[in-house]
Amino acid sequence: PAVVFCCTCHHLLCKLCNDYHKHNKIMCHHRIIGLDKESLKLLTSLMKPTERFCSQPLHVKDELNLYCETCQLLTCRECFHKDHRITDICNIAKVHRDAMREALVCAQEVTPKLITAIDANDKMAKQTETTRENATLIITQAFEQLHQTIEERKKTL
Repeated sequence: PAVVFCCTCHHLLCKLCNDYHKHNKIMCHHRIIGLDKESLKLLTSLMKPTERFCSQPLHVKDELNLYCETCQLLTCRECFHKDHRITDICNIAKVHRDAMREALVCAQEVTPKLITAIDANDKMAKQTETTRENATLIITQAFEQLHQTIEERKKTL
């Protein structure tokens, strides 16, 4: 289940993916918001489809082909602030694609280890249950034998 939303990737993230985001050198600077009520209002506005053209009246036909890394928003050539870090959307798309590929490779590397650990845990749980059942049986038999011995002694007195 999703626990946060990455404003940079525009994806809902589970706890595992959120942890990966925090520790990945490319994604560690992404803007992450929780899924509480206040954040959900912001999340709803962020998840609306991105417009392709600028919404400013003077240059409505200008394409949103730049990405402001400072504001984490798409912008046109007329709207961006000169002192902000601006990159072409093709470059930022490549960075995000590469980050997603890296995340996928890491997930693929970790998955067999997780499956092995889960299988080992299941096996250990079954062994523990068997050991518990055996111990219960041994204790019950010992108690019954002790009870029988006490009853026999009681009769001899």
